[in-house]
Amino acid sequence: MGTYIEGEPWALDQMNRKGVAKFLTQYLDATPKINVLNVNSAWGSGKTFFLKNWVAEQSSDRACVYFNAWETDFSGDAFVSLVATIKDQLHDVIGPLQEADNLIKKFTSKASKTLIAATPALAKGVVKKFTGVDIGLLSEVADSDALADAAEKAVEKLIETNKETLAIVEDFKKVFHELVVLSSRQLAAGGTEKPVYIFIDELDRCRPTFAIELLERIKHLFEVSGCKFIIATDTLQLSHSIRAVYGTGFASEKYLKRFFDAEFTLDNTDIGAWVKANFTYTTEDAIVGLNNIVEVGRTFSHFDAEPVKPDPQAILSGPHQLNQHQAVILALALTFKSKLRELEKISMQINAVRTNCKSNGFHLFWAAYLVFLKDESPDLYEMAIRGDYTNALRQIEKIYSGKILYFLISNISIHEIFSVYLTRYREGKESARQSMHRASGSELGYIDRANSAFYSEYEQMRNYTTLVELAHSIE
Repeated sequence: MGTYIEGEPWALDQMNRKGVAKFLTQYLDATPKINVLNVNSAWGSGKTFFLKNWVAEQSSDRACVYFNAWETDFSGDAFVSLVATIKDQLHDVIGPLQEADNLIKKFTSKASKTLIAATPALAKGVVKKFTGVDIGLLSEVADSDALADAAEKAVEKLIETNKETLAIVEDFKKVFHELVVLSSRQLAAGGTEKPVYIFIDELDRCRPTFAIELLERIKHLFEVSGCKFIIATDTLQLSHSIRAVYGTGFASEKYLKRFFDAEFTLDNTDIGAWVKANFTYTTEDAIVGLNNIVEVGRTFSHFDAEPVKPDPQAILSGPHQLNQHQAVILALALTFKSKLRELEKISMQINAVRTNCKSNGFHLFWAAYLVFLKDESPDLYEMAIRGDYTNALRQIEKIYSGKILYFLISNISIHEIFSVYLTRYREGKESARQSMHRASGSELGYIDRANSAFYSEYEQMRNYTTLVELAHSIE
């Protein structure tokens, strides 16, 4: 799915992220003490979509900066990367003003001095200069009388250097604030001046040391009035990464909170909205569907059997107006209790199977069920494909409460539908031919289509498992 349509922010929004952005915007603008907001959401749940659309929406009357931390992780220094991005994007906002040019040069100059002054390695250099001993070894020789005087001088120099560093940092923050004010004024056009928003994305994908350094720099060097940082992270994953640096006993969650003035967790419970946004198959994709009904009230005169009402738990079009294929994916996601970060991976795997599929039309349900099962329970998948498949079906039904699809004359569990495909797969082409005669004209059309496919193109249908197993390595 695309992130956003140029000039139309939120046009692709399916999860009411626009409403969330509006709420947070009003909250941030009305709360001066909130300078750094953490937007917390699991990996693969649409944080980049959220930030980029928020930026696109706000950029018309507010200075915004978007910084992808992951893209600059290789550079080595978080401060330099962030300064460069702020300089370039705010310069674009302000435009060709001489005042802006002068201020940008001043900002860059102050940033370079700050980088030098705030580098911890300088302290080590001062100690070594006065004592001749590496700071890492100083504790081993601290009792030496010969070093006493030199060590005292080193401490005095460090105090002096610290004062100089604080002054340089204050100069940098003063110039940064001037740049923020000019940017706000330029976008206000005589109206209300709004705080500058600086959005930090993909921080949880960075090296832990880079992420920590960036948070430290933002906290100590960039916190000025009129500027808000919005930092999107999978906060739990980031805390695990930090613990890997400082040790398993390190209170990383508490450590992270010192960098954020507030935290907002995105609601990812509406799986249907995510499915609607991410599974957008068209007629060109040649999907072989189940012909499950998603719109109650439609009439189908070709059915001879008496229609029944949909089960109260049946997956229909719902508030997101799902089509039949999307209803199948939602039924699988709910059956196997998949989280959004898992669905992101699963959707890629299903698409990989589709692009390599050689059958006449892509049997979405067959491929998708196999992908979900392989992801959720590799052991049951293996039993179903190569072991005692009837026992596998029983265990699957026992462990995972199968969601219902509606077929006008019947409400059927997705496990029951899978058993049709799996039985044809395991019993072979001849069994499919015999089943074609027994079930010919079945009003549950997916049975006829499954029988026909496994008879006329058995090898292609059998190859779905090979493709699923290859796709399983895609993360």
